[in-house]
Amino acid sequence: MSHRLRAVAFDLDAASLISLREAFPEWEIESISGATTDSLTRDWNPETAELLIVGARDQVAETLGLCRGLRSQAGRAQTPLLLLVPPAQDALVRAALDAGAHSCLVLPVHPKDLVSMVAHAGAGNRPGRHTLGLDRAQCEDRWRDDGGQG
Repeated sequence: MSHRLRAVAFDLDAASLISLREAFPEWEIESISGATTDSLTRDWNPETAELLIVGARDQVAETLGLCRGLRSQAGRAQTPLLLLVPPAQDALVRAALDAGAHSCLVLPVHPKDLVSMVAHAGAGNRPGRHTLGLDRAQCEDRWRDDGGQG
């Protein structure tokens, strides 16, 4: 039996939810509205989500509290947490990253942006990954002289 990937979206507008479903058509996407930090521990079990997405609210403190609450749940330290920010609230980005968001995107979001964010999150923070394999040839060169007698 194959495991179906799962994303949980908190307070997303309809257009963002459509973009999320277009970006990940094979994923199970659960949409939750009105979650609070208190309701996270009481009503929602974070077991198998591979992606958490939060839509910014009018109250900045609620948005940041939700990010902190999701990040502090057991087993959620490495799960990518994405915050979708309206253009009028772009100053929220720095505070959201400090509160535990992995990345922020300004609305409207395109499915391609969501896929790219998840790909970068999956690559993780591996120092030196951009220089791995530079000493190897790109392809076999039968004319290359490696020295020595053949």
